[in-house]
Amino acid sequence: MRSSFFAAVIASTLFAPVVWSADHCRSLAVADWLLGTWVAIAGDKTVTETWSRLSDATFEGKGVTTKGASRAIVDDEALRLLQMANGVFYVSKVAHNRLPVAFELADCSPSQLVFENPQHDFPRRLEYVANSAGQMTVRVSDGKDKGFTLTFKRQPEKTS
Repeated sequence: MRSSFFAAVIASTLFAPVVWSADHCRSLAVADWLLGTWVAIAGDKTVTETWSRLSDATFEGKGVTTKGASRAIVDDEALRLLQMANGVFYVSKVAHNRLPVAFELADCSPSQLVFENPQHDFPRRLEYVANSAGQMTVRVSDGKDKGFTLTFKRQPEKTS
């Protein structure tokens, strides 16, 4: 009887569902799945996001939008994910803003990152969702109706 009790305790510990807490959203480790290169095609535009780890507390990103067969760059942005004492922040620097804009990681799960900045004009919310088959959906919005969605595919890592 004693051995079956211990077996039940061990089994319940090993197979218990993982409880996702707010503390997970304070660590950049929750975004590890984002690392790599992602490409979305929207009409005649191609959007590429590339993320790399600079340190355990900093991911560096680059967003580039090209147009047409010439692949002329029509937009680009410098991106950072930063883990700080009070949370994780998504920082974007785009040409049309004089200063970078920061969004705080407001919610997360193993496959979703939601960043918000209610004081920014647009966007106010960035939602990254990892889907099956190496896809990612990014919803850029005002937190309500206005916005757009891009579906990215993970690109294979280049080997040298």
